Amino acid sequence: MRGLVAMAGAVSTLGMGIWLAAQPAGAVPPSAEAGADIAARWCAGCHVVAPSGAGTDAAPSFVSIAQRRTPDQLRAFLAKPHAKPMRGFTLSGREIDDVAAYIATLGPRQPPQ
Repeated sequence: MRGLVAMAGAVSTLGMGIWLAAQPAGAVPPSAEAGADIAARWCAGCHVVAPSGAGTDAAPSFVSIAQRRTPDQLRAFLAKPHAKPMRGFTLSGREIDDVAAYIATLGPRQPPQ
């Protein structure tokens, strides 16, 4: 039994070490606050980006997007935007992470009906 517990501890420690090694040195988690600033600056021309309704309704609101998409889906979309007004509009990987983090704060994803 002691051997099993020791082995489980070793596997757990190894797993944590592998996970830490996979993280970029000095990695900073995405910032929802920075994402809100980016959205206000770049996205509010077409989207309602704030829960208070700031922005326009030419495109889906960020609240409705948050209810239908996961952060991973948002990052994938923002990496290759395809809507006509968004062609040629690019964000850095960091900005994509920040905007996705901001949108994720606007509401939980609802299961499709």
